[in-house]
Amino acid sequence: MTPFLSQRPPADRAFERMYKRHVLDVYRYALVVLPTPQDAEDITQTTFLNAYRAFKGGERPKAQRNWLMGIAHEVCRQRSRQTTRGIEEVELHDAAAAAVPDEEGPSPQDIRRALGCLDFNERAALVMREVEGRPYQEIAEILGRSTGEIETLVFRARRALREELEGSLTCHEAERAVSRQLDGLLGRSERAFLQQHLRACDDCAALARSQDTQRTALRRYAMVPLPSSLDSFFTTNAGAEGTGHPKFSSPPESSQA
Repeated sequence: MTPFLSQRPPADRAFERMYKRHVLDVYRYALVVLPTPQDAEDITQTTFLNAYRAFKGGERPKAQRNWLMGIAHEVCRQRSRQTTRGIEEVELHDAAAAAVPDEEGPSPQDIRRALGCLDFNERAALVMREVEGRPYQEIAEILGRSTGEIETLVFRARRALREELEGSLTCHEAERAVSRQLDGLLGRSERAFLQQHLRACDDCAALARSQDTQRTALRRYAMVPLPSSLDSFFTTNAGAEGTGHPKFSSPPESSQA
């Protein structure tokens, strides 16, 4: 125990122990449920500030982890209502990106985008069940629902996530579709799937814009006036026969296959 902490009241020391024990659980939950790592940090701080106020007011939860997760869930829910940003808007941080190899299933970017399409309560219940491995009864206590309601919520969330992952383009497929669209090779249904993906994925939307901008820049680069030195193959000075002669020392040789 640090000298500073040893001088704090017993209640503060007890709260610090609870904080150390459960802060990572709260942060990881917020990290998956919310769009960005910064959001997760903010929510973690707010969660423990709210918990500290309640703790100072005399509340002493028996199940500390569940109590804290219930506070975190409510704070996350309020943040989700306040913002229109989806989970898919941000670039995935390196640690998460390295966690799931591409060849073993959907990429972390695809998971983040698909989670962003779920209802918030579905997303929260799914994270608690699949990521944290909590039993249904514990999730029900945290979310203030019956066990049967939580089972239904998780079932719907699993189905919705599967439909989002299987019924839409992956980021890799979207990248190829963007290229095909530039070449005019996308059919109507393919264009619809691509537009759906681009509306949900900022990274791929940025890629599509950059590809279009790149094409425009290349075309503009090529649209330059002809140098005056190339305005004619022949000189303007007439020779003895009254005609000009080639400007170049030797005519360009045609390439042979």
